[in-house]
Amino acid sequence: MEPMPLTRVVILHGYTAHPGKHWFSWLRDELAPSGVVTEVPALPDTEHPEAGAWTDAAVAAIGALDPGTAVVGHSLGTITAVRALGRALAEQPEARLGALALVAPFVDPVPIYPELDPFTAGLPVLPALAAHIDRRLVIRSDADPEVPIELSAPVVAGLSAEELVVPGAGHFCESDGVTTLPALRDWLAVRA
Repeated sequence: MEPMPLTRVVILHGYTAHPGKHWFSWLRDELAPSGVVTEVPALPDTEHPEAGAWTDAAVAAIGALDPGTAVVGHSLGTITAVRALGRALAEQPEARLGALALVAPFVDPVPIYPELDPFTAGLPVLPALAAHIDRRLVIRSDADPEVPIELSAPVVAGLSAEELVVPGAGHFCESDGVTTLPALRDWLAVRA
């Protein structure tokens, strides 16, 4: 069966970020000519994120799951995507998501950010989540100063995801010089 083309992408930003940072606007502009609507919701209180509030906001932004939708998460947005999709699938157990791409992901505590530990509690079972997602990708750098790269391995394994390593990308932030992410655009464009 031929995969359904993507019509919508929801990007979930990370800790202390906002919709105008990093590569989010660039990706929206790159996908627009293909007719893909890209949304980057502002998640609440980004300087002091609360797991429940971020999950609620992400569930609302993602809405009804369908094969024409992709969810992209960056950093804290990756675990927020996992949490939100787990809740969405509990409410829509027959639904399918077209694609999930997680950039600098984690599902285990990040040592330098203990304040984010509540995000790692009560997560959905990753293989059960993966069963409802047509395509899954993890993008990580070869050295990440924020989220240790070894924290991506359980995400890759749990989701049976493709893994792409971008050398020298750090944490995929403007401060690392990353304002574009062609590898992600190209992966999404396969379905756009």
